[in-house]
Amino acid sequence: LIALLQIDGWRMLEPVKHGDTIRMITEVLEKKESSKIDRGVVTFQRRIAKQNGNIVQEMTARMLYRRRPI
Repeated sequence: LIALLQIDGWRMLEPVKHGDTIRMITEVLEKKESSKIDRGVVTFQRRIAKQNGNIVQEMTARMLYRRRPI
């Protein structure tokens, strides 16, 4: 990971309290090359779930990663 470029639509749906167990569910929405051959931008849909399965946060995040030239 080189940089966090952007976070959109960050919604906090329920409180997270001390003692809660949370996990992140991540789905890749888009991958694209950047103008530099050794880098690429990946867009993720991220959801945070508590131990009971309820989604407590969700967001879309764009990140710049190193990549292997093809």
